[in-house]
Amino acid sequence: MGQSDIIRQIDRFLETEIEARALALAFSLGWIDRLAGCVAVARSELQRSARMPDAASTLLIQLLAGNEVVQGADEVSLSSGFRNALVHRDLLEAKLWFNNLVAPDVHELFGELLTDVPEFMARAKVFELFRYDRCLEVTPENLAATRRWVSYTTTLTKYEVPACLERLDLSGHFRMLDVGGNSGEFARLACAATPGLAATVFDLPVVCALGREHIAGSPEAGRIVFIEGDLRVDPLPPGHDLISFKSVLHDWPEDHVVQFLKKAAEGLAPGGRIVIFERAPIELRGERLAYSMIANLVFLPFFRGPDLYANRLQELGLVDLRIETIGLEMPFFLVTARKPE
Repeated sequence: MGQSDIIRQIDRFLETEIEARALALAFSLGWIDRLAGCVAVARSELQRSARMPDAASTLLIQLLAGNEVVQGADEVSLSSGFRNALVHRDLLEAKLWFNNLVAPDVHELFGELLTDVPEFMARAKVFELFRYDRCLEVTPENLAATRRWVSYTTTLTKYEVPACLERLDLSGHFRMLDVGGNSGEFARLACAATPGLAATVFDLPVVCALGREHIAGSPEAGRIVFIEGDLRVDPLPPGHDLISFKSVLHDWPEDHVVQFLKKAAEGLAPGGRIVIFERAPIELRGERLAYSMIANLVFLPFFRGPDLYANRLQELGLVDLRIETIGLEMPFFLVTARKPE
């Protein structure tokens, strides 16, 4: 099963907000774990375990059945389709958590999202989660706050990056620098796919601390190092023949992007490549926007097309420019370019 198929399999159960919230509640009540561990459970048993009014527990079961999570009347069981999706439980739960987190911002500030981005950013609570100022000093409080979003983005990377790597031949590369590399999951997957590759992850101190924890114990741990720094003010570590930006550049205005790409081009070894893997702008071509997309909708103002990045790379003298579109739950693009020898 390809990555796009896996993501679609998960998103199938997140099409409407009420059904997604019902599923999240079923997880929190322990119903999903209980049903996953057996063939079926008596409906009355499930209802008793919920400790809620019968009318409420009956509605919850009906919502789950309508979403094809469960099946059966007196005996309730997980559907075969949901059991298959549960193989990728980490992605399912990550999407449930973040979608339900950002939904109030979209409900209350939809007009601002579309008409007044600075006002939306000032008032939307989701941006309190992604606090880079909490990533500079390693403290228990900052680790706990940062871990929430690093865990989420790590899970997304786990499922998104294989679609990128299958389009990249990394066999000729030896030292990769993943800029803003988060927990090191992209670097780990790249190293796993390329036996001769070693990787450096460059990110803020708290993120690096969490990344070392994430990578520890993996077969690739010995080939990945973390270097702490702030891309805005610090030089990039030298000596790499592959520099990657995965879901990083959209966070920054264009003048910062120009600065970051210039740093990468200057620090890249001759003959090396720059790789940019990003979400493209949301485009609805006749289809309706499902609730599963609300996590991407909240970042609507920040997604750019590939041309901006491609043009900047050409201006910096890079050659062999390549742009490829990748369809996952929304369009992604892969931009690669090589520094002349």
